[in-house]
Amino acid sequence: MAESLIIKSSYSRLSDGSLKSNCGDLLRSMVLLECIGDSCLWLTDERGKSLIRWFVDPGNIITFNEGINNSKVSRDVDIYNIDNFVCSSELFNRLSGNWRGFIRDVKDRLRPENQIIALTEPYSKVESKISFQQALVEGMGFRWKEQDYTPCRVEQDTITDVGLNRHVHPEWKSKSWPVENWIALAETLQKYYSVSWQKGLNNFDEYINWVASCRVIVTQDSLGLHLASALRKRVVAVVGPTESREFSYGRVLSLKPGPRDCMPCNLPACKVGKECLSEITVECVADTIMDGIWQK
Repeated sequence: MAESLIIKSSYSRLSDGSLKSNCGDLLRSMVLLECIGDSCLWLTDERGKSLIRWFVDPGNIITFNEGINNSKVSRDVDIYNIDNFVCSSELFNRLSGNWRGFIRDVKDRLRPENQIIALTEPYSKVESKISFQQALVEGMGFRWKEQDYTPCRVEQDTITDVGLNRHVHPEWKSKSWPVENWIALAETLQKYYSVSWQKGLNNFDEYINWVASCRVIVTQDSLGLHLASALRKRVVAVVGPTESREFSYGRVLSLKPGPRDCMPCNLPACKVGKECLSEITVECVADTIMDGIWQK
């Protein structure tokens, strides 16, 4: 019987109460496995399972639809809840043990257990500059030792020098580097390297295999940033509008616009009238890659 249970779906609740797809935080949450051990159970949704099954033993993954089999979970299980919303009151009522992370209150809402866990709330502007990974580890009561992603089981046969991970969630235009910049970057890099455009937009298996096939990934603040890091790729990230706070592990290099009062705004669309990411030039990104990012 498992003595530990992680709860994290592929969604997060925003400050306005709505739910947003958040596979990036689902993936980043895997650093807890280095603290807890990989024999714990993971409770998630069907989409979440299709992503983390490449990193977590599928036999240890339970979906909300399947429910909790009491024969698999100890009565005094340690529950590490990373979801900031109640997926199922009935399911949560069946879980007994020591809750950590986001805790239910009397109104059946979830609140962060402590101020450090509160730093993992998505799209929230915070004063602290510690990474999401460190906040998650320390907020759950463990010591931060730069815990890394669980190794992926996909075969990594590198066939392309640079992968262009240009897509972001369609509702979050502020995260998007201009399309014309992506095209110009591809034209510049193709003079020296093999280049591949993002694949697997609607298929995690294809997506993971595409990232695995690339030596370097150029991306925005999206799942691709976290997935590429999890696969130990060199990553050039064009970021700024959102509070990503990604721990680099020495393999993620973030390129940001110049400082401004509105950044990070954590808004889906720019309210100023000019997206700040357009300030990051094609030459800047290309030079970063051609300086030999994968050799550092």
